[in-house]
Amino acid sequence: MAETIRIVTGQGYWSALIWVAAALGVLVLAFGVWGRGRREYKRGTEQELPFVSGERMENPHVGALHLYWGLTEALRPLLERLRNWHSGVVNDYAGWFVVILGVILLLLLV
Repeated sequence: MAETIRIVTGQGYWSALIWVAAALGVLVLAFGVWGRGRREYKRGTEQELPFVSGERMENPHVGALHLYWGLTEALRPLLERLRNWHSGVVNDYAGWFVVILGVILLLLLV
């Protein structure tokens, strides 16, 4: 009789068959939700016209500045402070990443 191979760790075990069954379950659930969808979509009708944030768009080219206007207005004070730190040099961002990662590792190890 063939025995299933299980990798036992301190946190439990890992079995490929369980992961395959879980993936198939998710696929069945996804197709079930998709299958209950509405069938009223028709190509070539006004249903294909752009619809952004509850409004029909005459000009379908909407920039991110217009789409996120409310968010940027609400966060303007924070964004202005962050803009002062923005240098545009990739080395600066990599350095900040290393520093922040070091702080996080120190917090996790303490």
